[in-house]
Amino acid sequence: MQENVKELLEEVKNLSELMLDLAHSSVFFESKEIAKEVLLLYSNLEDMEERLYLHLFAASRGRPAERLISVMGLLESEKMVANAARNMSEMVLEGTALHPIVKEALQGSDESITRVTLKSRSILIDKTIGELKLRTETGINVIAIRRGNKWLFSPGKHTQLLENDILIGTGPNASCIKMEKLAKGGLRKV
Repeated sequence: MQENVKELLEEVKNLSELMLDLAHSSVFFESKEIAKEVLLLYSNLEDMEERLYLHLFAASRGRPAERLISVMGLLESEKMVANAARNMSEMVLEGTALHPIVKEALQGSDESITRVTLKSRSILIDKTIGELKLRTETGINVIAIRRGNKWLFSPGKHTQLLENDILIGTGPNASCIKMEKLAKGGLRKV
């Protein structure tokens, strides 16, 4: 299926938001693994950016430049968010010592982030997000799923969860803990 500018812009927006959530998490948990994910996602964003510019240049023939400039401005804004996420993650990977107030500020946030892998014993496997009522029952908003090498952003209620899926979710701390137990198979009821 041929992609279009709208789809690419939505994907860039979703990706930059996910990168920022992951970058905050990598700083808070001092997780080099999550920081590396951010850098991988940044590379994906650069590829999308290139494809988007190619679409824009192709579409620019005979069209007023003002319309295209607004799309380019939006793209650049999303890229600034992604750059900030990349910079935070690079600090984690370099082992930069952060001032204690940074961690306090992130702790004071209303939401935490969790990254869980669905194990074979998990009751979440082969069910949809809607069927499980994850947000209502656990307080977790699943913002992305990594399935193999592919990311699913903003998965919907019809998205089926599979063994070995890596879920990225946001929610209150207690909800994140519950989600970790559900993913490992430690809880038998949502």
